[in-house]
Amino acid sequence: MMLIEHEARVGLPRMWEHPTRTHTRRGGVVASMVGGYTAILLIRQPSGVENSVRKQCATLDEAETWLDKQIGEDD
Repeated sequence: MMLIEHEARVGLPRMWEHPTRTHTRRGGVVASMVGGYTAILLIRQPSGVENSVRKQCATLDEAETWLDKQIGEDD
């Protein structure tokens, strides 16, 4: 929680949405304060509850490739 508050204070970029999405899966990427990127996959359950899965990646390309693979599994 402290990390998120610190990110907000120093004005780092907010999570940007990843263009690929399905009706139950979407995601985004956020720059990590310690270097690299965190890919965040949001999965909406039938009940309407949304869960998230996070993966730390060294490069933006790696993060977006991981998201593409995860989001594509829904269809």
